Amino acid sequence: MRCYSCGGLSFRAVCETCKNTLFIPTTQTRRIGTLDVISFYSYTTLEPLLLTKHKPEGWRIYRELGRMLFRPFMQEFLEHDDGAVHVIGVDENVHSGYSHVAQLTHAMKMSGVHVQHGVLRARNRVNYSGKPLQYRLENPRDFLYTGKTNISAILVDDIVTTGMTLQEAQKTLANHGVDVLFALTLASARE
Repeated sequence: MRCYSCGGLSFRAVCETCKNTLFIPTTQTRRIGTLDVISFYSYTTLEPLLLTKHKPEGWRIYRELGRMLFRPFMQEFLEHDDGAVHVIGVDENVHSGYSHVAQLTHAMKMSGVHVQHGVLRARNRVNYSGKPLQYRLENPRDFLYTGKTNISAILVDDIVTTGMTLQEAQKTLANHGVDVLFALTLASARE
């Protein structure tokens, strides 16, 4: 197979050379309401890779991004945290044969981390891409949570734009006794 970035031969979706030279994360934290949102990149830096979620090869890209970023982040987090932590992906619905958010959360699975797949689902499947803030306000996700209650969790999504989806997810989880420690995203797209 070939590296999605440079086209060179690689066993992974992104070769080691590109990982070490082109995909060096610039981690940033945004405060949205009462939620800290940690992102590894700005949206424009990662846009071509992020848009692969709409293509059949996207699962390979998202799986690799999860391995490159989310897994090491969790390993470091566990070194400084004593208890078990749960990971909840935002709306892990299957599109094009896979869920891009599930690829990210799956990479976080390790001893001490309990990944809850598919427990936070949006009942409203409206597409927010390119829509103004007012449209997002008028069309909330209306999340349904079916996972464990009275736990601490990390919320995971691919992109944060306005933060409204993450805030709505946090509110839904709080109604079920879930303490969201913070949210983790691949990219931040400030509007």
